[in-house]
Amino acid sequence: MKKFAHIFILGLAIILTTVSCGDNAENTETAEFSIDNPTQVRAGALVETADNALNVDFNGQAITINTEDIIAVAQKMNAEGQDAIDVMNINQSLMGAEKEAQLLDVKFVTSDKPVENGMFIFGMESESAKELTLEMFDEEGFAMVANNQFDINAGNNFKALNVTNLEDGTYSFRLKDDAGRELNREVEIRTAE
Repeated sequence: MKKFAHIFILGLAIILTTVSCGDNAENTETAEFSIDNPTQVRAGALVETADNALNVDFNGQAITINTEDIIAVAQKMNAEGQDAIDVMNINQSLMGAEKEAQLLDVKFVTSDKPVENGMFIFGMESESAKELTLEMFDEEGFAMVANNQFDINAGNNFKALNVTNLEDGTYSFRLKDDAGRELNREVEIRTAE
């Protein structure tokens, strides 16, 4: 069994190396997201808006989210990129027992209110500043619908995820840091009627 595991990991490394050595200029897609007029964007109950900021009611607390804290949903990946993600997810599943000891030390909170105007707001509390990677998958866990990196500061942090192109439903939400620690949650995206 150990030989099979070593052969599998070696094969996985070869596949990842082959995929990553492709022409990056051809396969790179950048998703730009900007808000020209913040008064057009609302999430939760709108308190007020200001230049480059979105003020909302989040679980009874008035918070301000700067436009740079709004995370755009990733565009669809090309087939090679999606294959690489699938292989990495298989590897992560095999290493699941090891990762139980490596939980991300971030407190994660979402609002119970339905999403208004496409902005899913979430809060995080951390004891130190970190660079995090957000990955969000559909209910089955096969299709990645968001993949972005962002920084958080020590203390309370609030982010908004642009979910205008997502269907209502349950999604797997994963936050990872650069040390490989992660936090996994199920989140419900419901559009306000």
